[in-house]
Amino acid sequence: MNEFPKFLEKAKETYAFHRSKLLSNDKWSTTQTAKCLRRSIGSISEDCIIARACREYEEEIKKFKYSYQALEFIREKKKELELADIDGK
Repeated sequence: MNEFPKFLEKAKETYAFHRSKLLSNDKWSTTQTAKCLRRSIGSISEDCIIARACREYEEEIKKFKYSYQALEFIREKKKELELADIDGK
């Protein structure tokens, strides 16, 4: 399956919009992106988390059908990394 799930397309588009605004205005915020796109701050934040995680885990994330599944996966990976840091692995 090579095509992106709809949530992933949306996340990447949201992140690209937010990042372009941030690059042109260092005072730009997630709140402003949410207002522009008429969405909640939380949904913008989640989209940005998913899009940034694609740098490292895109193939795994593409397998999910829903964004909540991707977010659970990302949180688990983050937890694994934090625990590895604690254990010195």
